[in-house]
Amino acid sequence: MSDVRGDSLLLEAQGVRKVFAGERSFLGLGPRAEVSPVLHGVDLSMGHGEVTGLIGESGSGKTTFGKCLLRIVEPSGGSIRLEGEDWLRVPKDQLQQRRTRFQMIYQNPYACLNPGLTVESHLKETLKVICGITGSEADDRVAVELGRFGMEDKRGAYPGELSGGEKRRVSVARTLLTEPVLVVADEPTSGLDASVKADVLDAMMYARSERTAYLFISHDLDVIRFVSDRILVMYRGRIVEVMEKERIDPDVDHHPYTVRLFEAARSEVPTEEESKALADSASVVGALEGGCPYRSLCQIWQSRGRPDDACVRERPELITLAPHQKVACHVLAEEAGVASPQTPVSSGSLEAEPSQESVT
Repeated sequence: MSDVRGDSLLLEAQGVRKVFAGERSFLGLGPRAEVSPVLHGVDLSMGHGEVTGLIGESGSGKTTFGKCLLRIVEPSGGSIRLEGEDWLRVPKDQLQQRRTRFQMIYQNPYACLNPGLTVESHLKETLKVICGITGSEADDRVAVELGRFGMEDKRGAYPGELSGGEKRRVSVARTLLTEPVLVVADEPTSGLDASVKADVLDAMMYARSERTAYLFISHDLDVIRFVSDRILVMYRGRIVEVMEKERIDPDVDHHPYTVRLFEAARSEVPTEEESKALADSASVVGALEGGCPYRSLCQIWQSRGRPDDACVRERPELITLAPHQKVACHVLAEEAGVASPQTPVSSGSLEAEPSQESVT
């Protein structure tokens, strides 16, 4: 699948890994906790103007991956290039200046707003600090941005006087005001009702330039389906499916985890069985040291009754299942008659673990 639009590659990330070091107990006493691997070699490339959705349940590593791409969180391994520059070689004291072109919209807009500043002051301060723009030019830029987000009448309002949707608009407006080429949007519509959610998404898409790329991070399949050119499905720090917009259809073959996400999106209230599966997934998956990390929850694998097949022996890698679609699933590869790249079970460290097939 081609994932590059325009004349150049904007983002190229290969084998991105993140391991959080274990911490000692209270007051630094006692043994250090075990390390916590979150990302296991994630690849992603994007072109200018592309909108990519990244979906998965809470705890799958979506936000950590987005932060690693911008070095808000330092990755433990892999490579990241932004507009051809080796991003991991940029000195830390230069990151803030370079990030004027690469921005993140955080999940919690309340934490990003100063309660003592008006909406206008927030935007002007952003232009001054990040872009060095002040005076009449700043006034004009702020007026245009407030108009795009329908916030002209809130120019003098303080955060405490704004609704949740209005705070989201201010947070997004601040980000797009700097004219970034890449925006990592982490759950930008979380907690909003349907009508406000649609308004915020429309404003985000309308206000960006034609070269601005979005990485939308969400657990809301409807949101991702609405805005994205393609979707990446992440499960426990690995990409298990990649599909272009035309393959976002519950009636075609998908990775079993993607199927579960489709089912959850169609059901307003999860069943007792679904709730138990979600609650148990973290502890169950943690015990699986090799093979497919999803197999303990995979109804397809369980129904096959083959306790020593490839799902147990090798970790599946992304294979092309159909035009515009890749999956990491031994069962689907076998049924489609496609050779599946495999990662043998190994007792080696995470640092030695190879990355997935490139998401292209």
